[in-house]
Amino acid sequence: MRKLLTLNKEGKLSLRAADGADTEIQLKQRKVLLLIDTSGSMAGAKLEYAKNGAIDFAHSAIGKSYAAALAVFADRAAMVCDPMSDAADFARKISKVRVGLVGGGTDLAAGLVLARKFQDLAAVVIVTDGQSNDNDAALRIAAKLKNLGVEIICIGTDDADSNFLEQLATRSDLAAYVSHANLRSAITGASRFLPQG
Repeated sequence: MRKLLTLNKEGKLSLRAADGADTEIQLKQRKVLLLIDTSGSMAGAKLEYAKNGAIDFAHSAIGKSYAAALAVFADRAAMVCDPMSDAADFARKISKVRVGLVGGGTDLAAGLVLARKFQDLAAVVIVTDGQSNDNDAALRIAAKLKNLGVEIICIGTDDADSNFLEQLATRSDLAAYVSHANLRSAITGASRFLPQG
């Protein structure tokens, strides 16, 4: 029996059978994880720039058919929201993020461990203003993510180690070092580096 590729009444991609019955095609949705430093040094305007940039980024990523997730790291890491396709809901979740939520240090490796738990993860965007507690551990976990085909995009500001971020990123052009006043625009612009297709 021949089937025709079409859009159903809800505008979703479907296969239409000869009898007129539509079967919606379920596409795997790619996921992106925003991993934001909430250590003590991110207090004040820096965290606000990061949160606003994350909202802009999520809106753009969702527009590119990604589901956006958010995690924070400091002494440990924690999920703020699982992958979602609703930018308004994402904005509500990130509004609750604050400095000290998971301690005051900078354990980036803990955040990357969270990233390894996702299926269909296409990219991780790391935002930090400081030195990682253990660069070697973070690089080992990042290497495992890269071997799985996950793009790692790094945005650093203030005391972030730009050389380390270049090693951590999938490619050196996916590592940016900006002033904290430009943090929002750097995070917003990271969506252009999301893998296509």
